[in-house]
Amino acid sequence: MIAIKRLFVIGLMVCMSVSANAEDGIFILSKTKTLENGKVATSEIFLTADKMLVKNSGADNSSIIFDGKTEVFTFIDNKRKEYYQFDKPTLLQLKEQIKMMAKMMQQFASNMPAEQKAKFDQILNPNSGDLMTYKVNGMNNKVGSWKTVGYDGLNEGNKLLQLNIASYNTLGVSESEFGVMKQMMNYFKENLQEVVALLPTGGSFSQLNFDENSPILKDGIPVKTIAYKDGKATNENVVESLNKKDISADQFKVPAGYKQQQINMQSMGR
Repeated sequence: MIAIKRLFVIGLMVCMSVSANAEDGIFILSKTKTLENGKVATSEIFLTADKMLVKNSGADNSSIIFDGKTEVFTFIDNKRKEYYQFDKPTLLQLKEQIKMMAKMMQQFASNMPAEQKAKFDQILNPNSGDLMTYKVNGMNNKVGSWKTVGYDGLNEGNKLLQLNIASYNTLGVSESEFGVMKQMMNYFKENLQEVVALLPTGGSFSQLNFDENSPILKDGIPVKTIAYKDGKATNENVVESLNKKDISADQFKVPAGYKQQQINMQSMGR
């Protein structure tokens, strides 16, 4: 009997340990296909009440972590095994430094390649450019088992996005479970737009950068997205699964052995 009691106590302690290191959350798996060459990259999104992690495979091979409680943002470059981490006060200070450097460098803009000029314009005017308008396109196709509503995203009459959005109810989740994702989007717009121009990033931030007119997160989640350029479809993202699950706290840690880096202000001139 004593042995049975001991086993019960040990089992209870193990269960308590597991629950303490895991949170209820949502896991989203999607795949993006580059239509020109057929290459496929995987994206994994982990959401809890106050944390968000996006892991991208393929050429990007990077991750972003956002802690909604501390408002700390982390960008991880898995190729170089490096990471950049910012809290809000550091970002505010860094933004001002970057803007000052960009203004100084603009004095030499006439001798710079168009790509560098565009980078400085993005830094000094991160919200420049017309916002997209969205309209229902009637293409309410099923994506997997989910019913959707189709939208087109237009800029000056040019189609840039085609979205199929599934409602929260259709997906079996509540809007409140995506609160940290909404917080991350706002945090990106307010604090990160100038800084990302100096991070070694690729597709990581494209998932965070949509405008206030977008139906994304308002009406539900896009389970299929097609991006267009010059009237031609360039890539297609499809959500393969969206599930509620326990998410380990370890998911939101920087991998062991990765080295922390600082923004290199000198890279602005190159």
